[in-house]
Amino acid sequence: MWSSLSHSEEITLHHRSPAISDDDEEDDDDGLADPDFVPPTHPQPGHSMPTTWHKVDLNNTALPEYQHSAPDYIDMPFQYFIRYFDAQIISHITYQTNLYAAQKDINTTFSTNENEIMTFLAILMGVVELPSVEDYWAMETRVPQVANLMSSKRFRLLKRVIHFNNNTQISGTSDRFFKVWPLFNPQSVDEVMVAYKGKTAGNLRQYIKNKPDKWGFKLFARASEDGFIHDMVLYQGKTTLEAHDVPPTPEQKVLGATSQIVAVLASTMSSPTTTAIFADNFFTSMELVRYLRDHNCRYTGTARDNRIRNPPLKAIKEMEKKAVPRGTYDYVTSDDGILAVRWKDTRTVTLLSTDMGVEPMSSVIRYCSETKMKEPVSCPAVIRSYNANMGGIDKSDLLVHLYRTPMKSKRWYLHLFAYVMDVSITNAWVVYRRDSKALGVNGQSLKDFRIQVFRGDSGQTSAKSSSRRSSSSSVESLTTSVDVPEPVRGHCSHTPNEAVRFDLSLFHAPVHAKCQTCKYCSRKGNIVRSNVVCRVCKVHLCMNSERNCFIKYHE
Repeated sequence: MWSSLSHSEEITLHHRSPAISDDDEEDDDDGLADPDFVPPTHPQPGHSMPTTWHKVDLNNTALPEYQHSAPDYIDMPFQYFIRYFDAQIISHITYQTNLYAAQKDINTTFSTNENEIMTFLAILMGVVELPSVEDYWAMETRVPQVANLMSSKRFRLLKRVIHFNNNTQISGTSDRFFKVWPLFNPQSVDEVMVAYKGKTAGNLRQYIKNKPDKWGFKLFARASEDGFIHDMVLYQGKTTLEAHDVPPTPEQKVLGATSQIVAVLASTMSSPTTTAIFADNFFTSMELVRYLRDHNCRYTGTARDNRIRNPPLKAIKEMEKKAVPRGTYDYVTSDDGILAVRWKDTRTVTLLSTDMGVEPMSSVIRYCSETKMKEPVSCPAVIRSYNANMGGIDKSDLLVHLYRTPMKSKRWYLHLFAYVMDVSITNAWVVYRRDSKALGVNGQSLKDFRIQVFRGDSGQTSAKSSSRRSSSSSVESLTTSVDVPEPVRGHCSHTPNEAVRFDLSLFHAPVHAKCQTCKYCSRKGNIVRSNVVCRVCKVHLCMNSERNCFIKYHE
């Protein structure tokens, strides 16, 4: 389960491009291939509000910057992960899997438990991806960290029967994502593509040509600028918002279809008065900006010319003439505090904002094809703010794509299950990095963090279900040798990560090796050597009748 962050934080929503730059292509709706899609519509004339514009700048008090409160200590990576993929979800998956197996074959003897499901998840979340699942158990390509946890036959059986919702209740719902909905119980907004090229999902599968994953399931998500996903809506045509935990209110239903998505997902924010929303022109409309302003939530977004009620700005055709230099801008503010600004970069862009004005002006560096040099271009403050805060979903997409959970299956909803696991891990890592930064500690990389989550997941399971593991695998885990990094003169000695050093579940055992300097008690002018090394930390520590640095080092 994912919880939204409070205090002041920037929330990004966008359909395609994360920022305004030289490389932007023309905005279009070519990705909307679903025939059930309800296009953006303008409110009926009876709901329209007359707008009066004035040539004045918007002068709002800046929102306080988000300050992440420092924790008392940094938890283990696995503990961060189970904040977002908690025991309640594991218990639910276990129950639904056993139920599904019984529904398929009433006489089946199949049964699983929470520990085995945890082991199954641990195998999925590795960072080493092989061509096929069988390769993890094959003699030539065997991966002992995986093969020792579960047999290949049992893994394939679990993958075949794992389930997330009761099939007997599917006929009474309009939610087309019913099979995976219990996994999506968070709070966020933006567009994401979950890769899927199969045919069994029907028109739930979308095509968007400008996305890295062009075929897949479309999700709208709300994210902080550092990539933390707060909430999601699974796109499914006309029933998209009906399936969300917070259904649209009558006030929201008069908005256009895409503006409704922003309004509904913004309603799940815990602190809207100290939050600014950033979105692209797929979502922005004058009605949406007014709705959010009336609910004390600030908004900044690029806008299409036919959805902003014709503010008296310089015409786009006039600004795009070659005689008009880059950096030219025009702005007006409505009588109810909505800024409309039009700025020329490589192309002309229009924004609506209730968050920030044009001043103070600054400059951005752009390449000039005529002079063959980079030159400064004047830039309004609202443009810089938009560009700086519009990358939250792209950051999350990047982190998810670095180490994706491999999931090859004919059952389309398992691809969404894998995505939920990946987002849970990246969300956990983002919060872990926030805690590390607040305490002034160098945090682990995402790869190391994911490995530690795997170790915590599989280690916890193996401790509870040791009867499933053979004695040979137990002997393998208690290795009597360790590869210690060789010391290099003039360089600092090897130092393990603190999360590894103090993780008592990793079995810190002493192993005999060549004598080297004790990592704990040696000082300049008083070098003490030891032939005992920790098999996990890979550092030498004294352990004799006079002193026991091994225990002190891990306390």
